[in-house]
Amino acid sequence: MAKNDIFFKILFAVELALLPLVIFAQITIEEQWAVSLFVAGVLLIKIWLELFKDKNSKTHTLINAIASVAVFATLIILYMVSGDINIVFGIFAIVVVVLFNVMLVAYFNKRVPDIVSAVDFCYMLFECLALVTLTFTFYFAIPSIIALVAIMLTGAFSAGYKLFNFVKTTLIRPKR
Repeated sequence: MAKNDIFFKILFAVELALLPLVIFAQITIEEQWAVSLFVAGVLLIKIWLELFKDKNSKTHTLINAIASVAVFATLIILYMVSGDINIVFGIFAIVVVVLFNVMLVAYFNKRVPDIVSAVDFCYMLFECLALVTLTFTFYFAIPSIIALVAIMLTGAFSAGYKLFNFVKTTLIRPKR
C-alpha cells in the first residue's frame, strides 16, 4: 500500500505541475494544439489518480479533492479569460466544484443513499468528460459548456443533499 501511496502523491504533483504549463502555453505559444496537449496530459493524470486512489484513505480523498478544485478552477479561469466560457457561468461552476469536493471530504466514510453515491460516481465521470471537452475548447466551446453543466448539476445535487443532511442531523436536533 505504501508504494501506491507514493505513486499517488507523485501523480498529484505531476497533475499540479502541468497547470502552469497549460497557462504558459496559452500565453506564449500561438498554436492551440500545444495548450490542448497539456490539458490532455492533465486528463491522463486524472484518470491514473482515480485508478490508484485508495477508496478507504482519507488522505487520498483529500488529495484528490484538492487536485480537482485546483485543476477545474485553473482551467475554468483560463477559459474565462480567453473568452471561451462566460464569466458568471464559470464562477458558478467553480463554486459548485469547490462545494462538492468540500462535502465529499466532509462525508468521507459516512453512509449516504445509493442514489447520492451513484451521483458522486457520475460526477467523477463528468469530470473526465469535462477534461476531454476542455482539451478541445479552443476549437469548439459548446461541448465544454455542456460538460460543465453536467458537472454543476450532479455536483449541486450531491452537495445539496449532503449539506441538507448535515443541517438536518447536526443543527436541527429532533426533540426527545
